[in-house]
Amino acid sequence: MEKTKKISIIIPAYKVDGYIEKCIRSLENQDLPKEDYEIIVTNDGSPDRCQEIVEVLQREFPNIILINQENQGVSMARNNAIAIAKGDYILPIDPDDYAVPNVLHAVYQNASSRNLDVLYLAYEIFDAKGNSVWETRYEDKTNEIFDGFNGYFAPRGVKIKDPDRSWAILYRREILQQYKVTYPKNVPFLEDGLFLGKVFTVANRVGFMTDKFYQRTTRLGSATNSRLLFSKEALNGFLLAVNDLRSFSKTIPNDENQKRLINHVTAKFVFLPLTVCLQSKNFGNFLKIVRSLKKQGLRKIDLDGCAEIYLRYGKAYNKSIVHFVCLYYRLIFNIKYNR
Repeated sequence: MEKTKKISIIIPAYKVDGYIEKCIRSLENQDLPKEDYEIIVTNDGSPDRCQEIVEVLQREFPNIILINQENQGVSMARNNAIAIAKGDYILPIDPDDYAVPNVLHAVYQNASSRNLDVLYLAYEIFDAKGNSVWETRYEDKTNEIFDGFNGYFAPRGVKIKDPDRSWAILYRREILQQYKVTYPKNVPFLEDGLFLGKVFTVANRVGFMTDKFYQRTTRLGSATNSRLLFSKEALNGFLLAVNDLRSFSKTIPNDENQKRLINHVTAKFVFLPLTVCLQSKNFGNFLKIVRSLKKQGLRKIDLDGCAEIYLRYGKAYNKSIVHFVCLYYRLIFNIKYNR
């Protein structure tokens, strides 16, 4: 039987030939023996030199595995890498970011010694000119182990720029396998948010690490900076995400906190397409989505567990669509004139 690894790093690659070598070399410049971890790169039908660059690096580093596939999107690229992974933990990394040198051993020790299902890793964001613009602050969380529900909300807040990111977080592979947690297909925007919602629903032990691990760059043309959010594909993807969550909820024990977290994430994917339509003044699509939600039995939603803005939206939405629209524009007005 082939020896398991401590960590399986998974990297989706599409049109990133100017970044991926730096990313991989940073992951090779670590203090964990090469035989203890693997780097699985999924070339998602990239039309540039991604495949060639990775193949050259494979000759230098024995722990790189390359998957070549037709373009299927980032979710399937990650899913296909996870499917062949042998690590105790899965670590997704974006191909245009990079890791701090010699921190991987401490990352694994932190997760394994505390028997964690999920470990949040600290990171720093840089602008296109290389200036640091933000970094995580986990100092008040490092000695605590959270359950899944509280671990999900622990790094979130109005003034916190920790997004719905699945990258630079360590996940116990056994948990993903046991509950068949995968990235969603055909959800082109916030697919990470759906993946996280499912992971934290079934996770029991969640921790945080303050030592800087990850350095993230912002660049023009990346998915998070595009107009993808307003596309028809994104709007349909939000509705698919709701169905994905409902199907997933039928496969887990559904204790009180699991139901509450499913409710919160469901609310997010119900209200996102509605607010996007209102923001872009696309009232035709707004009404189509309302009708679709009604057909799915989601004209009213369970708000137990919903937090912050989703709870406010939910109370208005459950009263009537008119209440929801009025609340949305009232909030926009307040933001615009009370800065």
